[in-house]
Parts: sequence; structure tokens; C-alpha cells
Amino acid sequence: MYFTVGCDSSAELSVKHSKFLAFCARVSDEEQAENFIKGVKKRYSDATHAPYAYLLGERCDKSRASDDGEPSGTSGVPILEAIKNAGLTFTAVVVVRYFGGIKLGTGGLARAYGDAAAQAITAAGKAVFDLCTTYTLSCDYGDISSLHNKIFSFGGIIKQSDYANGATILAAIPSDKCKTFLSSLSDASSGRIRAVAGEEIFCEIKSEV
Repeated sequence: MYFTVGCDSSAELSVKHSKFLAFCARVSDEEQAENFIKGVKKRYSDATHAPYAYLLGERCDKSRASDDGEPSGTSGVPILEAIKNAGLTFTAVVVVRYFGGIKLGTGGLARAYGDAAAQAITAAGKAVFDLCTTYTLSCDYGDISSLHNKIFSFGGIIKQSDYANGATILAAIPSDKCKTFLSSLSDASSGRIRAVAGEEIFCEIKSEV
């Protein structure tokens, strides 16, 4: 299981007349993260600085942070720490700064960048991804309601469905619940609902705002 942001978000923070605009996005890989960063920088090309950080991987094992011209360690690292402190991965944050004429010092800069990133992350909410097993489930019309209830009660999701002739549903069920899911399905339908296991994949199973 891992957590990432629920949606793209932004936040604004003012510190001693300097304006910090933070932008947060869910990204799937380095290419997507870099494209997101380039897009923000292009949109705010008149800004003084645009430090950023991103964290990737189901085990949070890939990261990058850039100060973008700010004093070393005062911006990219605090942004990355905000992502880590939120327990997220597959997340990129860019914080655009417009200098307000008053120097903040290294400590002040670090706090401002970290706080701006944290605010954007909080605004994005959280999405939960769990390792799931896919199942092709088929049944007659009379068992459709029961099938739906079982899928959702075990925290599963419906990825595809076809109701042209009875029901054929591609569902993803958290892998640690598969054994009890199949047993419960069999008991509820007296074996009428048929299940064929497929691949294991990570799926978004719940969002927290």
C-alpha cells in the first residue's frame, strides 16, 4: 500500500512581502514530474525562483530536489521533506517565489518553502493505492446487486462492466482480502457467481480529503 495526492492543488503564502506560490501534482514517473515542473516554470517565468522536489516509487526510493538558485538546502530539501512528512509518493511540488525586497535568511527561506509546500499538499488530500488482484466476475441478472455489494464491501473497485447478457465485471480486490472475498461470494450466491483471477496491480481504492 502507498499514498499519493488526491488531486492537483495549489497554495499561496506571503512572508515579509515575498510571495510563495506552491503547486502540487500526482505524477507517475520522472518524465511526467519533469514535464509538470517545466510547465509551472514556463507559466511563471517572471518569478525570482522556482525550486521543486518530487518523490517516486512504491517504496519511495526515487527522489530529486532543486534549489533553483536559492542558497543550498533552503528550498528543494524542505519541499521534499514536506512530501515525505505527509507520507506520500508519486508526488511533485514546485514552489514559485516572487521576492518582496526583504531577505528572509536561510532559516526563514527553508520554513517558507516547506510551509508553502505543506499547504499545497494538504489541499490536495490523499489517495490510497493498494495491491489488488483483478477478477473477471460473471453472473445472471438476479445476482448483480449481490455481486456489487460484495465487491464494494471488501474495498474493491469495478474497472469494467458489461451487462449485455447477465453481468461480466472486471473488478480489483485488495489482495489480502481475496480469500475471504471469494468465500463470501460463493456463500452469497451458492456458487452461481463465477470468478477468474487475473493479474496483481496497484489500484486507487480510497480517497481522503
